[in-house]
Amino acid sequence: MANIRVGVRVCGCLLLLLGLQAARAATPTVEDLLKLQPKMDVVISTPNPSEYSACKVEVLKDEKGGSGYLLRDPRGLPLRRFYDSNGDRYIDIWSYYLDGQEVYREIDTNFNRKADQYRWYGPGGMKIGIDSKEIGKIDHWEQISPEEVSQEVLQSVIARDFDRVKALMINENDLRVLELPADELNRIKEKMARAQQKFNTTAAGLINLSKKTQWIHLETAAPQCIPADSFGGNKDLIRYKSGTILYANDGKHDFLQTGEMILVGKAWKIVDAPAPGYAADTDDRNPMKGGSDIVVDENSKPLLDKLRAVDAEAPKMMTDGAAIVRYNLARAAVLDKLAEISKGEQRESWLKQLADCYSAAAQNSQANDHSSFQRLVALRDRMAKDGDMRMAGYVEYRAMSAEYSAKLMAPKVETAKVQEEWREKLKKFYDTYPMAEDAPDALLQLGMVSEFVGKETEARNWYDTLARQYPKNVLAKKAQGAVRRLDAEGKPMELTGSTLGDAKPFDIGQLRGKVVIVYYWASWNNACISDFAKIKSLQGSFGSKGLELVCVNLDNNPGDALNFLNRTPVQGIHLYESGALESPLAVQYGIMVLPNLFLVGKDGKVVSRSIQIGGLEDEIKKLLDVK
Repeated sequence: MANIRVGVRVCGCLLLLLGLQAARAATPTVEDLLKLQPKMDVVISTPNPSEYSACKVEVLKDEKGGSGYLLRDPRGLPLRRFYDSNGDRYIDIWSYYLDGQEVYREIDTNFNRKADQYRWYGPGGMKIGIDSKEIGKIDHWEQISPEEVSQEVLQSVIARDFDRVKALMINENDLRVLELPADELNRIKEKMARAQQKFNTTAAGLINLSKKTQWIHLETAAPQCIPADSFGGNKDLIRYKSGTILYANDGKHDFLQTGEMILVGKAWKIVDAPAPGYAADTDDRNPMKGGSDIVVDENSKPLLDKLRAVDAEAPKMMTDGAAIVRYNLARAAVLDKLAEISKGEQRESWLKQLADCYSAAAQNSQANDHSSFQRLVALRDRMAKDGDMRMAGYVEYRAMSAEYSAKLMAPKVETAKVQEEWREKLKKFYDTYPMAEDAPDALLQLGMVSEFVGKETEARNWYDTLARQYPKNVLAKKAQGAVRRLDAEGKPMELTGSTLGDAKPFDIGQLRGKVVIVYYWASWNNACISDFAKIKSLQGSFGSKGLELVCVNLDNNPGDALNFLNRTPVQGIHLYESGALESPLAVQYGIMVLPNLFLVGKDGKVVSRSIQIGGLEDEIKKLLDVK
């Protein structure tokens, strides 16, 4: 059974589309029902073709004339439910399930045979989206949480879909509901008027985001309640001054601002378009002042038009290095001019994009072409000369990363030497730019590289420095977990979570008295194929003698793990929690490299936290007292 993410409905299953009267002649097959798929992006359970024969289709009827079909998997858990609630013999409720729980539903509320409402349930969330035009696209949200708003914001930027972000924004009807005074109305309307231009600029600067970009979480302060009498309104205002989305892209973390969010009924609404970077501090003395905003003046418009023209010619293939270089240098030429005529936060935004373009160009240039890298270095020197050490640090980190990537990709690379050089550069960066936004990431890299070259005491110190110096940074918990991992031997293994597929609770304490292999893995890592083969051999030899396996999957979604295990099954307890390498299961022990092995003794204590697959058999024999 696979849990898969789907988002396009296939117009099949004629019995359902033409009406239920045909059901009297023949109940639809499993294949018929599985042809109907959600219109929205959602993770649902779907059986493999080999399981179709064990699935069951039930005919549903109620006393009020409603009827439909329920599809169950081989375990008897619901997979799909398609129902005619008003007795007109046409489906008006389409329900989809994940591990037996309904996670998503489409509803035809006006019974015209077209869905106009989309709802998420249980593990799927709490959103209610309205498609008033009945075209398969949500135009406004009736109910949505701040976290779900931020997920939608990130997806809108990835897809460069302003309509998707517009559906999240406050609209004229919302403003009437809020009953705001004229000044506040004008403030919000000004932001609404600039939203599309701001969105286009943001999307253009984040072209490297893709479907693989992963939402991690939303950072906000506590929501504020602004009393109506403090600003001349008729109702109290519930709002977040700003929100920051943490996302992962190509192994690096970055931020995207949601801006101000206001509660309208049961839906949180954004006031304007997203912006790249971490949300700037705001003036807490002014309760009505929102988060940071980028204003586009008249002088910038011709350059923004030129930037959009450059983006329109963005390379379609991300494997075409020469095209990527040309594109990024063309963008950089415009961004440099925009930075020249801008000030403050706006200037900083353009400069960051400029550095990112030079970095992308440098990493995709031919080995003998150093011109893009030299431009990156010159930009760093320019920032330092201007006294802008924060921006100088931002540029320097990208210059270092570009150089490091180039060296790792060079033919006949001496990996240990390159790693040691990288470690020294990271040390210098932290000493020179301790206030740079990349300083915490540099410390995490220092810990990782120190581990790689066998200097674990230094690694522990770097992780500890990150946790102490930047306790509020999102990387601090991972650093604390890494320290916990390095100190784990001789201590009880602490591991709790939910099982993959059926989400049952698990605590490793229930395996006390057994020798346990704890294996952290992901389907994209090819090493797990041979590792699983070796582990299955060990299970055959020692399973009856007290050997247990706990696999912790760190894929981006559970479907990838389940699909892999269907092809390459291995018996054991399989755990999964969303978040991949940033999930609680990974953060707990600072897991950053896969695969990762722990060996746990019968007393529940960690025997080894760095054992390799080839050394498992000898250690297991000792622990089980087998000769």
